[in-house]
Amino acid sequence: MINLKNILITGANRGIGFELVKESIAKGYSVVGTFRNKQNSVELLKIKSDKVKFLEMDVVDETSISKVSSQIAQPLDYLICNAGINNGYGNFFHEDHSHEKMLEVLNVNVLGCILTIKHLSKNLNRYAKIILISSIMGTQEHKGSNATIYRASKAAVNNVMVSISEEFKSKDITVASFHPGWVRTAMGGPNATLSAKDSAVALIKSFECLKLENTGKFLNYDGTLMNF
Repeated sequence: MINLKNILITGANRGIGFELVKESIAKGYSVVGTFRNKQNSVELLKIKSDKVKFLEMDVVDETSISKVSSQIAQPLDYLICNAGINNGYGNFFHEDHSHEKMLEVLNVNVLGCILTIKHLSKNLNRYAKIILISSIMGTQEHKGSNATIYRASKAAVNNVMVSISEEFKSKDITVASFHPGWVRTAMGGPNATLSAKDSAVALIKSFECLKLENTGKFLNYDGTLMNF
């Protein structure tokens, strides 16, 4: 059996990304964690281990991503597109849905995934796995009018995931998206049902179980199939 141990996680400085880093280290992975802003990454940079490398990277800056690509020494077995933002939970009439704020969400959540995969694909190992962190809020069947552009961005992430999975299928690279659960983070809020640690533990386990037959699928954090 192939032992897959090199993982890159974007948006590693907080929330689910931060816990994915810690869980990956605990499981013996060699970890590359990326962050956009050093001032917002104090806790991440406190982690000291010979298994980790932390690199500054903006997922919507192609030069920044290419620079990280050149600093990756070992082929990646897992590429986790986790970086994402939410402009708020208002509807499209609310002030948090200004043109500028909506474009920022689409840029980071959707284009960020595309650009990260585009420029880091050269770093992928054979039989690598590409994971896009999405959300159940992006499913087409819903009755919510809130968080309009965030929902749209995650719907787009799932659509992009399918296209990318088709691109990499002939290379034996598995591509899937995951709903991380309703998680107690700055984005998920204090009433969420799942801790970031529990989400990360389950996600890593599910990532490890992915097979090529799962490519193009949207999965729950526990590995069960979801409709989108």
